[in-house]
Amino acid sequence: MKAFFWKFPPLVALCVTFLALSASQLTAQDAGSRGAFTRSGWVGARYIAMGKAAEAIADDVYAIYWNPAGLVDLRDQQTLSPDEIREKVQKGDIKGISEQDLIRFSDEGNTRAFVQAGVSASMLDVEREAGFAGVAFGFGKGVMGLGLYLIQSRGIEGRAETTGQFTGYLDYVASTGFVSYGFTTGLASMGVSLKGMQERIGLSTYYGAGADFGANVDVLPFLRLSFVIQDVGLAMQGDETREEMRRRYDFGYPSLKVSAALSNRNRDITLAVSGVKKTEQEKYELNGGLQYNVSGALSLHMGLNEANFAAGISIQLLGLNIGYAFSVDKIDYGYNNTVSLSLVL
Repeated sequence: MKAFFWKFPPLVALCVTFLALSASQLTAQDAGSRGAFTRSGWVGARYIAMGKAAEAIADDVYAIYWNPAGLVDLRDQQTLSPDEIREKVQKGDIKGISEQDLIRFSDEGNTRAFVQAGVSASMLDVEREAGFAGVAFGFGKGVMGLGLYLIQSRGIEGRAETTGQFTGYLDYVASTGFVSYGFTTGLASMGVSLKGMQERIGLSTYYGAGADFGANVDVLPFLRLSFVIQDVGLAMQGDETREEMRRRYDFGYPSLKVSAALSNRNRDITLAVSGVKKTEQEKYELNGGLQYNVSGALSLHMGLNEANFAAGISIQLLGLNIGYAFSVDKIDYGYNNTVSLSLVL
């Protein structure tokens, strides 16, 4: 046990922080949080279609948002793992082993040059839209990602704080910029995202910053566990050009996430589940999703985001991944549609 603590100090620290924050918030009230738009999760059709149970399965450019530790998977997606190479050699199947696979087998620290770009757009119910654009690339011994997430809602009814009288319709616009980095330490993958944010409703504008931390542990070849703390140290400050907003700081609450992904031997079926605790709320959110790879070019997805159904499809075409997701909206049970594209350059 002592050896484990010395071997994986970042992972142990993350788990301890997770438990401490959970315990400290057991009596929290079901209240709102400044910067809550960062939690909406309208990023990547595949992950939306799987009920947003994404933390343990995010393995592409969209991991910038879901779990920065998942960026590490981009480095090795085109090569076989050491275990897979050994299995092929034992079976005498050496035709499927490439030169890149052998290089990685002899030097697991080798990082291939690559760049993946992705865009995602969602048309949401109740006059809302969301979008994400990002790029990920090998950097040092890990993978770096840069991303931008935007969400807007139009036609919100404005009410006076004292009388509740209708004052007109307002537009809400928010954005988050990400600088992320994923790396491997021992048997675990770690990741961190630093975030800068802007949030505007009507004439009121807030600026802020925060961070996300994530970890992936492959407990077994077919089982991965993930831990994510989203919006650590989130603080928003009002625009000081407006007199009533000077020296006013609003602090957000982190979200704590535990996720697991289970795959069969051929990895054509993946089951993912996640539990989310927003620390200012008493309730927990449970999500689940299923992916079935019909072929190397076609995958089907379905899931539940709490009790709300989602489904979708992903197609690989000439190196381009095209995804579509349909989901039931949590606000008024309307319909949401998401399209995403990603490409390795």
